[in-house]
Amino acid sequence: MAAAVPTAAESTTPEAPVSRAVRLVRAIALLLGGLAITFSATLHEQLGFDLGISAAVIGAVGIAHLVEWVSRRASSPSAVPLIAGAVSVAAAVALPFTVSAIGFAVTVAAWALVAALLEFVGAAVRPGSRPDATLLGAIGVLLALLALLFREDPVAVVGLLGAYAIIAGVFLAISAFDIRRGPAADPADSSAAAGSEPTAP
Repeated sequence: MAAAVPTAAESTTPEAPVSRAVRLVRAIALLLGGLAITFSATLHEQLGFDLGISAAVIGAVGIAHLVEWVSRRASSPSAVPLIAGAVSVAAAVALPFTVSAIGFAVTVAAWALVAALLEFVGAAVRPGSRPDATLLGAIGVLLALLALLFREDPVAVVGLLGAYAIIAGVFLAISAFDIRRGPAADPADSSAAAGSEPTAP
């Protein structure tokens, strides 16, 4: 009877959340990318530059997703960060090969839409683990729609990507330092707290 109690408790234990450091990796990548786009506005008239900086930003986001996948592979494995990382890296590789403004806009829109859908999927399969996923998904859908709307204006598209990066990066950074998801959310801390709880006689 006593042995059944820990088993029941373990079965109701929530999945280990992503650590603060890992969440900050993507936030920093987005913020740096957004700032790089913002402070290079004088070069946005050159399509080649737009393609290069957009590829760098999206590729950095992809690497951040892969870092998240590796970090949680042992404790709470999920294919969503892996797929998101692979899609981002593929989009980053494809961008330099686009030869027109419309191709640039379509590639950015496709990446944003797939990334948004993956955010929604991640929120659905891991309820409560990523409360920021819904907002990030909504921003991604908005970026996709606006990129298609301004598909013939690469300056507008790269500007929209920069705005997306800054908004998403700021939100992720705030979320990483949210006291409700602070250091206590670290898996090691959770395990230590569970071990220190008194057991009923």
